[in-house]
Amino acid sequence: MFRENIIAELKAKIEKNPSDIENYRNLANYYIGCEDLNNALSIYKKIIEIEPLDVQSLINIGSICFYRKMYAEAIEYFNKVIKIDEKNYAPYYNLGNVYAEIENFELALSNYEKAKSINSEKPEVYSALGYLFQDIGNLDEAKKYYNQAIKLDCLNSENYINIANIEQKLGNLEEAIINYQRACELNPNDAKALLCLANSYAALKEFKCAQDCFKKAIELDSSYYSAWVCSAIAYCDDNDSQEAIGLLKHAIEIDPNKPNAYILLANILVEQKRYEEALNIYKTVHNIVSDNPKILTFIANTYVFLNNYTQAVKYYKKAMKLAPKDNEIKLIYIEMANSYINDKMKGLK
Repeated sequence: MFRENIIAELKAKIEKNPSDIENYRNLANYYIGCEDLNNALSIYKKIIEIEPLDVQSLINIGSICFYRKMYAEAIEYFNKVIKIDEKNYAPYYNLGNVYAEIENFELALSNYEKAKSINSEKPEVYSALGYLFQDIGNLDEAKKYYNQAIKLDCLNSENYINIANIEQKLGNLEEAIINYQRACELNPNDAKALLCLANSYAALKEFKCAQDCFKKAIELDSSYYSAWVCSAIAYCDDNDSQEAIGLLKHAIEIDPNKPNAYILLANILVEQKRYEEALNIYKTVHNIVSDNPKILTFIANTYVFLNNYTQAVKYYKKAMKLAPKDNEIKLIYIEMANSYINDKMKGLK
């Protein structure tokens, strides 16, 4: 009711003075705050009808179009702003975002560079350039831009996370940890940063530090599926399969339609020679993702452990039909067949 009253009040002001674009702007901005993009877009377009050169409304329309993946329309509106005010960095920055999204590296780069030449003090432009170069695998250039963004805004945790991700990819785990820690200091409620920090500790086999971070991430978001699964993996690496099993079962309860926790749980059960239990879980995964040849191979392998070669052959053939060029599956099948033949031959001697 409160929302309806505010909207009615703003609309009344528009009716009273229909040429005052500030009333329209206030209403549109309120709709944005309510995440009502349809009505916000409609009001911004009315502002343009009254004042075609209203730069902020043109940018807002372009931004809404970008958010809705209406990229051609977004480009059109941002270019309108450039025709009105070519010294405004914002339309170039936004055009860079559009072209980056549609994977046009050259146009994204040229627009970001233009935005930077107009206003070199905007950290978001350097962050965007970092993302752009990271996407094409130029990690050194990406790090350079993220560090420039940090110089302009040392309180934005996202740039530290981006640098940490690069360091982790390069195998520089100590450097990754330093940057993840900084991100967590700046934003203690960032469960994703805590998860990344935990995974870095786990990769260094610092399992106590890793589990402390996993627990903090889960405390922040008890439904954080990846945190439960990654914590389980770390316990496995630390030779604590029982703790891992409990975590994986909880992850399955959180999201029974994701396959990862099932697969990891079944793999642990196979290692414990609990083949029937593992088989049931693999088959559950197969029902979720029926076109995955690796899962069919896991099922076949488990049937081999159960000495049920007829079912093993059946599932290996299904796997090879889905992935005819997968030499690993073929090799496993051949090894299984040779082992089966050798066993039979021994029995005939």
